[in-house]
Amino acid sequence: MGQTGTQWIQHQLSGGWATDFGPVVHMAPSQSGAVTVPFLAEARNVIYELDGGIHKMPGTVQLNASALESGAAIMGLYDYWRQGTTGTPEQRRVIHVGTTVKADDADGVFADIGTGLQSGAVPHYNTFDDLLILCNDASADVPKSYDGTTFQSLAGSPANFAFTVTHKNRAWGAGDVTNPSRLYYSVNLNPEDWVGATSGSIDVNPSDGDMITGLYSFKNELFIFKGPNKCSIHRLQGESPSTFTLVPFISGIGAAWQNAIFPLPNDLGFISPRGTVHSLVATQEFGDYSRATLSFVINRWLQQNVNQNRYRYWWTATDLDSGYVLLAISPSGQTNNLKLLHLDFRFQTLGEPYPRWALWDAYGAASLAPVVDTSNRVRLFAGGYDGYVYKLDQATRTNNGSAYTMRVHTPFLDYGVEQIEKTIYAVGINLAPKNANAVTFSWVRDGQTTQTATVTQGASDVLGPAASNVFTLDSSVLGSTRYLSRWIELEEGGTFRSIRYEITDALNDSDCELHGLSAAIQGGGISTEN
Repeated sequence: MGQTGTQWIQHQLSGGWATDFGPVVHMAPSQSGAVTVPFLAEARNVIYELDGGIHKMPGTVQLNASALESGAAIMGLYDYWRQGTTGTPEQRRVIHVGTTVKADDADGVFADIGTGLQSGAVPHYNTFDDLLILCNDASADVPKSYDGTTFQSLAGSPANFAFTVTHKNRAWGAGDVTNPSRLYYSVNLNPEDWVGATSGSIDVNPSDGDMITGLYSFKNELFIFKGPNKCSIHRLQGESPSTFTLVPFISGIGAAWQNAIFPLPNDLGFISPRGTVHSLVATQEFGDYSRATLSFVINRWLQQNVNQNRYRYWWTATDLDSGYVLLAISPSGQTNNLKLLHLDFRFQTLGEPYPRWALWDAYGAASLAPVVDTSNRVRLFAGGYDGYVYKLDQATRTNNGSAYTMRVHTPFLDYGVEQIEKTIYAVGINLAPKNANAVTFSWVRDGQTTQTATVTQGASDVLGPAASNVFTLDSSVLGSTRYLSRWIELEEGGTFRSIRYEITDALNDSDCELHGLSAAIQGGGISTEN
């Protein structure tokens, strides 16, 4: 390999946010001048394109016009549909806020349906036989029901369980602090009868130092999670009380709480009370082996940066159509879910061992839920800590009118020859241009200070409210259908042994989609031959 030649090196992005692989990648360019960047050291407020591209995350917009309950936290959020017998289903978005339960008529105008509840409790919802069953983890609150008109204590003498699910045509409940290992089930096809002849209860490994923390009906079995200390998972098999059988699944792993369990394609995911993220399929195959966790590439970050005492308050929601899960977590030292983890599970179906992760810190969420929105589209909604419900996944890149920052940076790259100095002269940013705004390109050479340059995306006609350069039907080329590279000459690029690159877009209502970058590197063993 030559010592002084200059080569254009194309950097292919082929991994997501991964904190646990270390700060540097030792990899020489291929004969064609390509370097595969296997992971990102930071991926903040982004989503992923299937070719590895990095896209600024979608924006948010408030659902309700004014803050509810003097700006109290929206502790629970649920999309309640009642089919009825008229052929016209009715939708209510139900929320817990302060000491009240409120619902709207799919119009964003919330009114009280129930009052006098414990403020700050963690709620859960389940629909069975057109009836919404509402529970929470406050021992002073009994399970409630709502049929679109009447809100009342759940009929049928149920136990004071904290969450409920539907399985085998019965309602099942658990989380009763007076009987922490007890699983209750209703009469067949009747969620309002908990004392009839075919109702009952099952004690799940009682006195093991844990309580039941979650339930989920999956693949014709009821999975029962216990924690938060020893942790275990159990399976309930059978079709009726005479055939119900408990089968141990695994010890040492469990779900933090009911809202920390989420569906995946042909699998079931959950956050453990330790903060790590798991799936049933991986757990069944590998047990509690840490590499089997979905969060293997960020486990150390989770252990160091998540307030694990807040495990009951974590929330998850899955957008199956878009291919990702959001997980709302409380950072260390905080008592609110101020950050979201973005888990893109599509890449596992393409053969990658782990999902791709990103960190969203533009906003937090006291609660999350998938909601059928306009045009029958499922969209994730978030309950804020300010009395507002937010609709996520907005095409505009603005957090309800405020700017947020997309930031991506690679690990340090030494191009296979860390011991020899190299020089960077120019870079090319590979974009699908969304507008004519500028993005910031930064580079860090070894332990030196960050250097920056700006480059415009280069789209001449875009969708947006600006007075100039606006997309015109039948004459303009939509920016998202284009691809180009924007070149920057670095007069003071400098020498380095290893180098890190960063792309930032902090403008309000400004989209950015990055598909790679190129760099002109001289010397240090960089080949000039193809």
